[in-house]
Amino acid sequence: MDTKIQPVTSQRKRGPYRQHSTEFKRAVVAKSFVEGASVSRLAREYNINANQVFTWRRQFADLQGTLTGGPAAALLPVTVLDSAASADGPVLPPPGVIVLTVGSAQLRLEGSVDVATLAQVLARLLP
Repeated sequence: MDTKIQPVTSQRKRGPYRQHSTEFKRAVVAKSFVEGASVSRLAREYNINANQVFTWRRQFADLQGTLTGGPAAALLPVTVLDSAASADGPVLPPPGVIVLTVGSAQLRLEGSVDVATLAQVLARLLP
C-alpha cells in the first residue's frame, strides 16, 4: 500500500497596504490624462492596479480640465422634435429660427444666440 504524505502549508498572509502620497497620486493621474496614455501600462509601470488609477482619476477629477487645455464642455439645452408627426410634409420653422441638419443630428436655434457658443457647437458638428 502506497501512502503519500504532503506537507501542510498555510496561506500566505497579505502584506500591509501601501500608502501613496497625494503628490504621487496626482502625478500618476496627470500622466493618465495625457493623450495616448494607457492606464494599464501606467499602472504596470508603477506596480499598482489599474482600478486604483481610475479611482484616483475620479478623486482628482479637477486635473482633467487643467490638462486637456481648458474647462470641460458646457451642456446646452436641446429640444427634440418628432419629424414623423407631420403627415403633410416637412414642418417649416417659424421666422427667426435657424435649423441645421448634419447627418442624423439637428440643431435648432431660436431667438438670441450667443456667437461664441454657436461657433463651438458648429466646430464640433462640422468636420
